[in-house]
Parts: sequence; structure tokens; C-alpha cells
Amino acid sequence: VVSTQSTGAAVLVAASTSLSDNDEDDEEEEVFIDHAEATRYRRTRMFRHFCSFSSFKYKDELFMTGEDFLRAILFKDPKPHKRSQYKDLEILSEEEFQNILNSAPEHSLETRGMFRALGKEAVISYPEYLFLVSILSKPRDHFLKTFQMIDVDSNWVLTKDEFELVEKLFSKGVVEENIENTTLKVHFFKMDGSGVITFNDFVHFLDGLQKECLEVEFNSYAKGSGQIQESDFTELLLSRTILSELEKEKYRRRISTRKENDGGIYFYQYSQYMNLLNDIHDLEIALRMFQIAKKPVTPEEFQRAVRVCTGTPLDDRMVKLTFKIFDEDGDGNLSHDEFMKVMKDRIRSRGTVEVHIPPKSWKAFRKCVHERMTIANI
Repeated sequence: VVSTQSTGAAVLVAASTSLSDNDEDDEEEEVFIDHAEATRYRRTRMFRHFCSFSSFKYKDELFMTGEDFLRAILFKDPKPHKRSQYKDLEILSEEEFQNILNSAPEHSLETRGMFRALGKEAVISYPEYLFLVSILSKPRDHFLKTFQMIDVDSNWVLTKDEFELVEKLFSKGVVEENIENTTLKVHFFKMDGSGVITFNDFVHFLDGLQKECLEVEFNSYAKGSGQIQESDFTELLLSRTILSELEKEKYRRRISTRKENDGGIYFYQYSQYMNLLNDIHDLEIALRMFQIAKKPVTPEEFQRAVRVCTGTPLDDRMVKLTFKIFDEDGDGNLSHDEFMKVMKDRIRSRGTVEVHIPPKSWKAFRKCVHERMTIANI
């Protein structure tokens, strides 16, 4: 499908530290992972991010646990561990690897909170990580397109063979053999690979994944109270942006000086707001029209734009808070550029970067896969 030459047998992961000048470790640390098969992956920021959060190594392949995956999605750095943690990767024996696979939850069971339940008992590969990140910030109607792309024979069920074609796409097709089993593969297709997943199964899993990530993020600030404060919400918005501390401070000041406070924010309100990320490109187009027409975006117009783009209105309390944060001069109108910058930064930082595969690439990939499966009589 895709071919590329291997360019070496070691992956270089460079990490910078910010220690004092007197500390002997105050220099760029270069860590070499003797990981021959990793050269099939592009040595991008995404791959380095995956490496820095991975816990296991088995047969020259790195793996994340369920806990690693959630932390990699929600945080930029693998705190509280240092980046040099991948010097201490746990090397799994064949028996240990198999025991982890045996603990994979059955597909028929409820998958809400699945990655938290997996904890450290999971093995998630880099191609699977890329696949999950690529669909994490997509609106629900994109799930159908994703499913149809994987469902090569268009019979509305996915087999293990079809799922592994995605793995080969993300691994650049260099390695002919995929990893036989991972926690996700066993969960979806059973240990012997005989299972299948329907479109409804697929949507249920992805809905659960999106909600679980939001719950983990929300609960890290709610601390068991069931709600977060406006200042917490602002920090959540700013935490994974590329804004400087000076720029962030201006938003914090707005929250602290604009005294009117409507109380705590509950998860359903937070979840609804963060789901705007899934439709952020459509919302940007709608709001840009106001700029072109030189018309201010009032709370009423913002609510209307959200309703048009998402199909549902945004909670009035969250509309009011949006303007409290993103109304630069207090004139009651949205500062469009500020709002879009922060929201798009959050998308780009989820799992480090947004994975995008151009439509033409998908079309060529699908055609190539179909031809190969036809020739092989699959």
C-alpha cells in the first residue's frame, strides 16, 4: 500500500531539561532506544510523545498501558515521571505479555471507563494510538466515514484483517507482519481473531472513549466535588495551548475581575462545551462570516452559530462564561480570534497533534487494499 526505506536501527529521542546551570544534567539529554522496528514509524513529535509515555517493551515494540494512553491524551509531559523514564521500560516476557492479553475485557461487556479499568494491564501499540487519537476529536457523524473506510468489503462489520490494514497504513507498510494481538485486538476480535464488530459496536466504543477522556480531565479539577469553578474551567482551556504565561494571565485576570459568578460548572455542561471541539472548523466558518460582514458576535448570535453547527444549543451558563473569558474589551461581543486560537490549540495538543489523512490518500489506500484482498481471495 505504502512503501518506504528504513533509515536506521535506533530511535533518537531528545529531551531538554530546565535545571540550573550548576546541575551537571543541565543539557540536552539524548536517549537511544534500540528499537529496530520503530523505524517503520515516522520519527515525529507524535512518535516521541508516544515513547515518552510508554511503559512496556516486548519483542522490540513499545506499548502503552490504558493509564499511559489517557495521560498521553490529556497531558503534554509524562509527569510525575521524567522523560528519561523510557530508559526503564519494563521488558515483558512472553508469559507476561500473554497474561496481559488474557485480562482484556470481553467486547460484549460495558466499555465505559474501559481505559481507566485497564490501568496498567494493557498493551496498546503505536498504530492503535494514532488511530484512536485521529478520531478522538471528530464529531459523531464522522464515525460513519471512518467505519466505511476500514470496512473494505462494505458488509457493515469489521474483521481483524480489516482492522490490521489500518495498522499497516500507520506503520507505512514497511513491516509485512502486524503484531499478532494487543489488548484492543483481543477486546474487539477475541484471542483467536474470530470476532467482528458492527457499526453500532464501533460507535459505542468511540462514544465511550470521548466521554472517558473528558471525565478524567474534569475529575482532575473537580476532586470529587462533582463540579469545577470558573477559574478551573479557564485553566483547563488554557492548559494545553501554546500561549505564554503572560498571555494566559490576561484570561485569568478577566475571570478574577469580572465578579459575577453563577456558581460551579457540572460535568454535563463541561462535556457539552468541549464537544464544540468536534465541530470547531464549522463553527469557525460560521463566526468568520460575522467578521466578513463586520458584524459583532453577540451571545445570541454565538448561541445561534453553535446550534447551527452542532445541532443542539449550548447551555446558557456556558455561553455567558465564554464571553466572560473571550470578550477582550468588555463590550459584550466575542473576541473571535482569541476564542478560535485557544480552542484550536486544544485540538492540536490532544495526543500532541491532530492526525490528518488527506481524502485522496484514503481513496488510494482503499483502492489498493481492495485490489490486494481481491487478489488474495480474502
